[in-house]
Amino acid sequence: MTAIVLVPVYRPTLPPIEQYSLDVSLAALADRPAAFVAPHGLDRRYYQARYPQLSFVTFDDSHFADIPGYNRLLLDAAFYQRFADHSHLLVLQTDAVVLRDELDAWCASPYDYLGAPWPDGNELFVNLDHFEGALGKRMKVHVGNGGLSLRRIDKSIALLREFPQATQVFCQTGSSEDLFFAFMGALSADFVLPGEIAASRFALELRPSYYFAVNGGHAPMGGHAWWKYEPAFWKALLPASPVLDTL
Repeated sequence: MTAIVLVPVYRPTLPPIEQYSLDVSLAALADRPAAFVAPHGLDRRYYQARYPQLSFVTFDDSHFADIPGYNRLLLDAAFYQRFADHSHLLVLQTDAVVLRDELDAWCASPYDYLGAPWPDGNELFVNLDHFEGALGKRMKVHVGNGGLSLRRIDKSIALLREFPQATQVFCQTGSSEDLFFAFMGALSADFVLPGEIAASRFALELRPSYYFAVNGGHAPMGGHAWWKYEPAFWKALLPASPVLDTL
């Protein structure tokens, strides 16, 4: 099993805090194949100068014009098929950070999708595909943040095909792709998601100190939007930098 690290970018440069995050992450993942996922028309000069070790995989510019476009990209089976030489892909957005490389262990785990937990959960009434009409149901999910997420490629493709109506609805509305994997993955006949404690040992976003307490004091492999939620928690885990003094 192998994982490729994918870094979505859409601007010609990164702000200092995101550059710091990416520098820390790529140092932790130095032995992994990695690539930028970018629009065809992106000016690559900054990235090629600072991160020459990363290749570029490009897609239509419309997928990077707004958040709904990005969601549609990650709900397209063709996106995953581009990386089918690997068993897993790690989505590493530039507002996420990886503290250490535990990818081998997570790839060997039974989970098909890993992302930070949502402490208050997300709710949806599902009324399509196998759960249409009288079979519809209201559900709540607690795991799935996509900003730092590990996805088993073949199972991600299979889930998109298992629920074609849901895939179409999410794409038409531009709704959050990580919610698709959280809700439909929980309903799937053959897609494995972690519970909150396991997810919190992979990544954190909201209420990190809460999850650190409930998971037995286990620092996550990384986090998403880390400077927005309890930055002091993260500063204790991150290498020193003048950037951190601005938080």
